[in-house]
Amino acid sequence: MFQIIVPTVTRKAIPHLLAVLAVAVAGCAGMQMGNDSELSRAVTGGYRSGEIVAVLLPESGRYAGAAQVVRDGIVAAYEADPQHMRPTLRYYDSTAGSVVASVQKAAADGAGLVIGPLQKPAVDELAGAPALPIPVLALNETSDSRNPPKNLFQFALSPEDEATQVADKAWDKGHRTALMLYPEGNWGNRISRAFRQQWKALGGAMAASQAFDSSAVDFSGPVTQLSKHAAGADFVFLVATSKLARQISPQIRHKIGAEVPIYSTSHIYSGRFDPKGDRNLVGLNFVEIPWLVEAARGDAVSSKGLYKKLPRLYAMGVDAYRLGSRLNWMSQSPRPRVQGKTGLLVMDSQRRIHRELALARIDATGPVKTAAIDALELGTLVWTERQVRIGPRIAAVGSPALGVSHP
Repeated sequence: MFQIIVPTVTRKAIPHLLAVLAVAVAGCAGMQMGNDSELSRAVTGGYRSGEIVAVLLPESGRYAGAAQVVRDGIVAAYEADPQHMRPTLRYYDSTAGSVVASVQKAAADGAGLVIGPLQKPAVDELAGAPALPIPVLALNETSDSRNPPKNLFQFALSPEDEATQVADKAWDKGHRTALMLYPEGNWGNRISRAFRQQWKALGGAMAASQAFDSSAVDFSGPVTQLSKHAAGADFVFLVATSKLARQISPQIRHKIGAEVPIYSTSHIYSGRFDPKGDRNLVGLNFVEIPWLVEAARGDAVSSKGLYKKLPRLYAMGVDAYRLGSRLNWMSQSPRPRVQGKTGLLVMDSQRRIHRELALARIDATGPVKTAAIDALELGTLVWTERQVRIGPRIAAVGSPALGVSHP
């Protein structure tokens, strides 16, 4: 069960906090009081037996392998639910013709929710539809600038979001002047542009930025060029995969200085620490999904799939299943947040799910979380799997239509 987590507050703030909780409780119809035995249960999906959830993922083609990992995460979260809280899962192929037609067929088959598709063109097709018959939690973001239909929700592992959070966390650490090193090409340009925009919005200075050829063997040239502007720089933002970061980070330390911290996105960490192969990554700071830096004990899906080839997609499947029954609540509640495996999940006004990540550092024994996800703000409701009890525990009951007004 998801539970309300309350931050430490001053005596002066208690009346306001109680008012917030009163509003939340009053708005949660169908709530039941839980007993002590429920405190040990793992978090659930929030469904009822008899509900139907359609899983719309590619079964062939380029994304079939990634889709299988997402599907494994969905199934793991489903199997972690008690029998009486498991919906019926029905699978549809998102590569078999129109995805809008697939959503319509799922609705006609009795589904109250669709999870998927995964491919951006398929999400673009949904975004261009005049209406969707049931809520759809797409596992990517549309590039369509038009307003999407109301029933379309978007949940993506966006590299641009990660770059933005690196800027936020570096700023929070007191850094004010950045150096940036990124690979040539679309991927590097997207991440570097997102970081630059956020860093500028925060008021940060960019001492210099330098692109490099990711297919090169020697990166000393671009690093040397960047080092010419290193005076006064507080940190280096490195955009790289784990393989590239292993090659480039020693050169950054040599040319710019070991005392200048390096920050990056989760792409520098493969998901499984290799003491020998990753020794050059030791000391790097990066943003990461909580699941990979602080696995939750006692959760039935906390260790399954942890060392899969694509662990973040597996965690995405877990979160997608658990978010599905809470979409309406998130879209209607003031500043709602859900603690998931992929981060602290927040929905914006366009019904896009954003992930707030943890800041971690790679030490000699592996990644270590160095900063918790931003502290809860007073008045913000967070539903989390952590077992914290405030007076009598409150358990919420899901809605038959999957559009619950509370988690």
